[in-house]
Amino acid sequence: MTVGDTLEVDLTLPATTDVFAYQIDLAADADSLEVVDGSVTGPDGGFDSVEQDGDTISLLHTRLGTSPAISGDLAASVELTATSPATVDLAVTRVTVVASDGSTITLTDPASTTVTIAAAPTPTPTPTPTPTATPTGVPTATPSATPNAGGTDGTGTGTDAGTGTDPVGSTSGRPVGGSLAFTGADLAPWIAASAALLLAGAGLVLARRRARRPASTEDAR
Repeated sequence: MTVGDTLEVDLTLPATTDVFAYQIDLAADADSLEVVDGSVTGPDGGFDSVEQDGDTISLLHTRLGTSPAISGDLAASVELTATSPATVDLAVTRVTVVASDGSTITLTDPASTTVTIAAAPTPTPTPTPTPTATPTGVPTATPSATPNAGGTDGTGTGTDAGTGTDPVGSTSGRPVGGSLAFTGADLAPWIAASAALLLAGAGLVLARRRARRPASTEDAR
């Protein structure tokens, strides 16, 4: 056996006559073998019980009420659990039989056997994997593009059809719209001056025409 195993002990009382009850005592090392509760069996039509007192295990059977006595080979059994490694002498030390008239017969040291109990194998522990901490990356801020007057290439430089490079909100004094708009702003004074000269020239022509018209009238007169 191995520690933790259950041993079934079968007992037979052969060629009996007029048995109304019996008690079978077994010697067993209580430190190595323990009775399994409710495991005792006996002949049908009777009451069976088992008691363990130190190193003695007692199996008891009795007929019920008016049940008749029994004869022949009587079978009984009990289960024992191995609790520690040892070599145990399991012996039937005494059998007491009670007849229907109350008389008894006792048998001493009728049978024995040896039980070897081995230690339970030690399970091999399964290595537990060691969790490895995975470093968590520190999130970095994603730079956002600043829109420019000439486009948005994410670098603060205008990229449209002009060559302007000033971002929106620049304090350089240049107008929004790139260098073309800047050039137009630089020509505005010249355009205004030219327009004034044209107006002045038109005034001179008009004055000359007005001055010549009376002269022509006098000539006609």
